[in-house]
Amino acid sequence: MNRLGTLLKTARGSGSRVQFARRLGLSYTFVRAMEHGQRFPSDPVLKKIAGILRLDPAELLLAAYCDRSPGLAEVLATRGVSLPAGAAPEDIPVPEASTAPNQAPSAAPTSAPAPQPAWQATQAARPF
Repeated sequence: MNRLGTLLKTARGSGSRVQFARRLGLSYTFVRAMEHGQRFPSDPVLKKIAGILRLDPAELLLAAYCDRSPGLAEVLATRGVSLPAGAAPEDIPVPEASTAPNQAPSAAPTSAPAPQPAWQATQAARPF
């Protein structure tokens, strides 16, 4: 589901995409790609679009980040955060618990410590 695209299409209304892009000060191809979920604008561009369209910047940011990360959308939905434009929590699959209710969760796998960058290793080896 493309939440950002839905918000932009709703804001555009029946006007042409070319006129909409000019109004936003963006290229037609970029606006088209955003509406189709193929491109995601940076945070400053999202805030600029929100200002021009008189939309809540938080709603555009949330829509864009949920489009980028379906996992984020799942987490927000399970925590009861309302998602923007056409993103009802029941539309988002909720992962099932990996353990039975009466069973203790297994210990998390341990991992080796991350290797030190070369510059840190050489700094530690110096006597001064």
